[in-house]
Amino acid sequence: MNRMQWASRAAVAGLVLAATGACSDSTGPAGFQSVTLNFRVDGAAGAAPGPSRVSGPARVAGPPLVMQGTNGTLTIDEIRVIVAEVELEAEDGACDNSGPSSDDCPDFEAPPRFLDLPLDGQPIAAMTGLIPEGTYKELEFEIEDLEDDEQDPVLAAQIAALRAQILAEFPDWPRKASALVVGSFTPNGGSAERFRVFLEAEVEIEIDLVPPLVVSAGGPSRELTVDVAPEIWFMLPDGRVMDLRQFDYDRTGQLLEFELEMENGFTEIEFD
Repeated sequence: MNRMQWASRAAVAGLVLAATGACSDSTGPAGFQSVTLNFRVDGAAGAAPGPSRVSGPARVAGPPLVMQGTNGTLTIDEIRVIVAEVELEAEDGACDNSGPSSDDCPDFEAPPRFLDLPLDGQPIAAMTGLIPEGTYKELEFEIEDLEDDEQDPVLAAQIAALRAQILAEFPDWPRKASALVVGSFTPNGGSAERFRVFLEAEVEIEIDLVPPLVVSAGGPSRELTVDVAPEIWFMLPDGRVMDLRQFDYDRTGQLLEFELEMENGFTEIEFD
């Protein structure tokens, strides 16, 4: 199996978190507030400063996602990802004034989702849920495959249902795959060749919410939008783009494996 690994410094510009308070007539029941987590492929994220922007390829915004490197042009038409875990971590004692224990502040966890990331800058909801009132200090989420060893029967059923949904659309989806990238690569002086690449990706993201996200019982809904810059995944430090043809699943049967561990790997945080 081919394996490629990027250090977190090469990916700090890959995601941008913009947390906005959305005015809405939708309110939750007593003690809860509606919160939506969105993912968005946005041109602003690609312009974020960072070491990978110094010598990386130019990007043309909009669908498809086009990246020009020194070795050719990488065009991405489709990105599918499994968001296996979403969690909002509360501040100790911030959910209930009856005591300082962190037991007073239950973390919120959402079940796994299968997302088709729009490449036109439009957000897509990863989860919407009623969150217990309180103050939340950290957002965590993971992109990974669907594990078979889940002990919780409810979560195990959710994983099984999601796997069935994925296989109904992609019957050859490998069990260890957590993402799919479809597009083409055009080498300098050559012709475009299509590829369909499954990623065995383990991506862990943790971001401190500064200021913290305050969830008010019965208040207007809130939104957290994570801006994703996929070009960071496929650019190389020397200015080349990855030639994803060599990982085409139909021809090789191989998965492209990589890991990213991002802690506070975000370039901008805005609360409106």
